[in-house]
Order: sequence, then C-alpha cells, then structure tokens
Amino acid sequence: MNTNTGTQTLEWLYTHQLKVDEEWSQQTANGFRWWADKNAQAIEAIGQETASDGEVADYICVRTEMLRSVVLNDNALEIINDQLMSVASMGGPVYDPKTRTLSLCSLVRVYADIRPWMQNLISSASVLQIGEAREQGPRLALALDAELAISGHAENGIRPEPDELASIIQQLVIPMGVSPCSWNAEDFLGIGKKYLNRPPSLMGNADSSGFIVEFPYGNQSSLCQVLGNQPHPLYGNGLLQLQRFPLPELNHIDGIKLALIMNENELTRKPLGYGFGSYAYRNGILYFNSFTPNMCAAQLSLENMYFSCGQRAREISKRFTGNDWSEETFSPGKSALGRMMDSEQLVTELIGNWSC
Repeated sequence: MNTNTGTQTLEWLYTHQLKVDEEWSQQTANGFRWWADKNAQAIEAIGQETASDGEVADYICVRTEMLRSVVLNDNALEIINDQLMSVASMGGPVYDPKTRTLSLCSLVRVYADIRPWMQNLISSASVLQIGEAREQGPRLALALDAELAISGHAENGIRPEPDELASIIQQLVIPMGVSPCSWNAEDFLGIGKKYLNRPPSLMGNADSSGFIVEFPYGNQSSLCQVLGNQPHPLYGNGLLQLQRFPLPELNHIDGIKLALIMNENELTRKPLGYGFGSYAYRNGILYFNSFTPNMCAAQLSLENMYFSCGQRAREISKRFTGNDWSEETFSPGKSALGRMMDSEQLVTELIGNWSC
C-alpha cells in the first residue's frame, strides 16, 4: 500500500502538474495510465523502502511504451546501446522478453521531506519520455524492424490530437538548452570545496565546468563525472552525469545485455541512486549516464546528485566486487585518477557517436 507520500505525489502529478485528462487516462491499482499522445505511459508507486531511521520511501516509476515486436538479436543490442542507452536523458530503455516490448523507464525513491522537489523531477522525466517516444520511436522501429507501441484508451480509442505536453521538447526544452548550462561555476566549485577528497570519495577535482570524483570499487576505484560543458545532441546544454565501472571480462554483446538487465533492475524494481538515466556498455566498461536539461536546474541540486552517485557507486561495488565500503576503503592508494584518461577523452569514449 502506498504511503501518504506516494499518494500525494501521484495526485499532484495527475491533477496539478501533468493535468491529465480523465477521458485519456485510467486509474490503476498503484497509480494511473494515460495517453498524452499515442504511446501509453504509466506512473505508479511500485514498492517501498524503510530507511535506518524508520522513514518510509515510495518507489515511483514512470514507464512509457515505445516499441513492440522487438527481436533482441546482436544487431538490435548494438542499436539500442548506441542510439538509446548511450544518449539517455532522464529515462532508459527496458526490454521485456515475455512481451518483446521496449519501454522508457525512470524510478526514484520519494521521501516526505524531498517530495516537493523530487515530484518536479518525476514530471520532467515523464514529459521527456513522452517526447522521446514520439521523436525516436519511428527511427528505432525502422532500424530494429519493430512496431511502434501505439495504443488507445479502452473506451475512447486513439487520441486524435496530442496533449500540449507531448511537444514540450520542441517548445521548452530545446529553446532553454540554447542558453549556457544552468549549473554554474560556483555550483561546481562549491561541491569541490565541501565534499571532494573526503569520504565517500577517494579523491576528486572541480573546476568551472564540472567535477570529477573517484569512489571505491573493490580494490580499485570507479570514476564519476558531472559536467556542464557537454551538450546533449537534442536538448542542448544541461548537466551530463557519467559513472563508469570496469568489467573487462565481458565481451561487448554480453556487456550490453548486462546493461539492459541493470536497467530493468534499477529502473523498474529498486533504484540504486536516482533512476534517471540508463546503463550502457563500451570497451570493457559498464556506464551509467544521465542528462538533466537546463529546464530542470531549479529542481536538482549538485549536492543531491553527488550523493546519489555515491550511493550507486557503493551498491555497484558490492554487487560486482563483493566489497562494501568501510573505513579502510578510503585509502588514497586505491585512486586511479592519475593513471586514467583525462576528462575529455573519457567523455568522448562514451558519447562521441551522439547524433540527432
């Protein structure tokens, strides 16, 4: 059963923020399903978590149906990895082998004290998913020889005219992305001064365009970058988040399969950090990447993002190295910053193939 926080979040999204039309929506056991255009989107509270202090969080999931009849062969995996996973914004692709469908998903914890700003981020993820399903769906359907996941209301059928939110990417996100990154030098340098080079980081550095930090990863480290100088190919300026976890023992296809499994786990079951983004795999490295457009600057602080990244890094370390963090974990000798490629090379490695 949803807590009051989950119920309030869903009601606020339905009534106040998204202003969902009753004739193009259906109530579900845990939330609602609606059609801003021809792709159904479900926003639901799918689970709960109790923190050590007893506070309960609801898991709020946003899922937009994108493609059906997807055959997930090696070629399809490559296309999904390159064209969706590696350029994710606030949602990532999740494949359902039973229905052979591909959906865009986001998943976050919502506690009572963070609900006022987190629900705004959820609404942003919702409208971006709607726009991406419309913009990218036809191209991907052609590339994958799949079908668009078009559907309609059980009683009212296919929506003849889209909701105005369906065009928010063209009307608001892209125009705002023309301006410089909304997170400024003071924001980035403030993170460096306050948090880097002390637990939970091994070491890090900040400048006027972003920050880079290493978190413990077994006997090594995982690299995290938060950058304001890497525009998205569609949305323009904003905030790019990249976390990398070396898994060189996997071949390329198995790595992409793992990334999709990680998406299913973190974007539909239990978030490790903020479940806004996607995993991807390239050159022996599992990435988590996310892009927050300028539109969301008032909703997301760098401080919250930093600790979300740290939370994910800890959980990934436990999962793939078997090592949790302890006092001994934070030894400078574990840092790999000096022997890894520089920031520009690292970004290029993952997103050098970005194209609209």
